[in-house]
Amino acid sequence: MKYFFPLLIIFFFSGCRTVDIRLPDYETAAERSFFSGKFDYPFSEPHIVINRKEPANIVGGAVLDNVFYSRDTGKTWHKNKLQSRYGVYGDPVLISDSRGRVYYFHLASGLRKGGHWLEGIVMQYSDDGGTTWNDGILIGKNGEKQQDKPWPAVDSKTQRLALAWTEFDKYGSKNPEDKSRILISFSDDQGENWSKPLRINDIEGDCLDDDKTVEGAVPLFDNDGNVYVVWAYDGKIWLDYSTDGGKTWHKDQPIAEQEAGWSFDVEGIYRTNGLPNFKMDDKENFYVIFGDYNEETGADIKMIYSKNKGKTWHGPQLLGDVNRDQFFPAFSLDKHGNIIMLYYDRSQTKGPLTEVKLLFYNPARKTRKILEMSEKPFVPVKDVFFGDYIGLDYYKGIIAAVWTEISDKKSTALKIKIIK
Repeated sequence: MKYFFPLLIIFFFSGCRTVDIRLPDYETAAERSFFSGKFDYPFSEPHIVINRKEPANIVGGAVLDNVFYSRDTGKTWHKNKLQSRYGVYGDPVLISDSRGRVYYFHLASGLRKGGHWLEGIVMQYSDDGGTTWNDGILIGKNGEKQQDKPWPAVDSKTQRLALAWTEFDKYGSKNPEDKSRILISFSDDQGENWSKPLRINDIEGDCLDDDKTVEGAVPLFDNDGNVYVVWAYDGKIWLDYSTDGGKTWHKDQPIAEQEAGWSFDVEGIYRTNGLPNFKMDDKENFYVIFGDYNEETGADIKMIYSKNKGKTWHGPQLLGDVNRDQFFPAFSLDKHGNIIMLYYDRSQTKGPLTEVKLLFYNPARKTRKILEMSEKPFVPVKDVFFGDYIGLDYYKGIIAAVWTEISDKKSTALKIKIIK
C-alpha cells in the first residue's frame, strides 16, 4: 500500500489563456495561495470533481483524509478533515451526480472497534457542496479480506452508481493460494444502499500489488445503462461488460498490450503505475488512456479507442512526446470531442526535473495544444510517497486540475489550477 511522511502543503489557483481550433478562450486570473500549513500526513494522490448541478462548486480530496472545496470556481477555497466511523485511509476519488450530490470514496482504516485494515470501501456523500458529509457507508466487507483501489461511475440519466475495486485475500501475501479479484457493486438510491459485490474477472491475480495483481478497475455506463469495466493485469489492459444491469458478465477481453505491465519505475518516483483511465464521449466512443514504459523512450502515455462500444479497438497511439518520460495521466473529454489530459512531463528537461502539462488533443483532426501548468520544474524524491494518480475534471467549460509536486523542502505540495 502506501507510506506517509510529514510535509508542507500549498494550494494555488490560477487561470490560463490559450487558443486552439476548437478550444474555448481561457481567461487569465491572478494566481493566489489559498492555504498553507503543516499536517501529520502528507497531501498527495489528489482527486477533484466539478458539481454537475452547480459548476461553480468544485470539490477535491487528497491522502489521507483531506477534503477541500470552492463555491466560486476556485477564487476561494475551504479545507476540512473527512471523518467516518470506519476511518479514512487514502485512495480518494470523487464523483458528482446530476442532482448535485457529491460522493467521496476512500479506503477504511480499520481503526473502529471490531474493524480491520482495509475492511471495505467507504462512501461518503455531501449535499451542500463539500461542507458537510454523512458518516459513511461501508461497501464490500468480506471477512478479513482487504478491499483496495475503488473507482466509481454514475449514469447521468438514472443517477445509478457503480463502484469497482480490487479485493485481496491477503494483501502482500506471497502465498500462491492467496488471490486478487475485481469486484463491482451498484446503488440505485444515491448511495444509501449497495448491492452485494460481484466478481467480474475470469482470471484472478496474485496479492503482491504488482503486475500480476488485478488492479485499476474503472467502470463506465453507456447511454443505454450497460456497464463496462477496464483494468490492468499481467501486461494487458482488460475489458468486461454487462448488458443486464450488472447481473451477468461476458468473458474478459484483452484490449491492449502493456509492455512493462502496470507497475514500473520512473526516476525519483516512489512508485509509478500505468493503470487505465476510461471515458466515453457524446457519440459513445470509448477512450482508454494508460501508462507504459519502454527502455528507449522511457515512460509513455498511450491511448486506445473504440467506435463500437468496445467490440473493436484502434491503437495504441502515443499521446506524449517519444523522448523521455511522461506519466500519471488523468483525462477528461470536452463538448468538442477534445481529450483534455493532465500529466507529468520530462520531454523538455534533463534528469529527474519534472513539469506538469495539460494536453488538448482532437482525435479526429489529430491536432494538439499543450499548456504548461507547473510554475517551474521540480525534482521528485523517491523516499517521499508521491501518490498513484492525479486529478482532472471538465464540465460546462471549466477545467479543474490537481496534482502533487515536491517542494524545495523535499516535501509534497498539492497544486490546483482552475481554467474557465
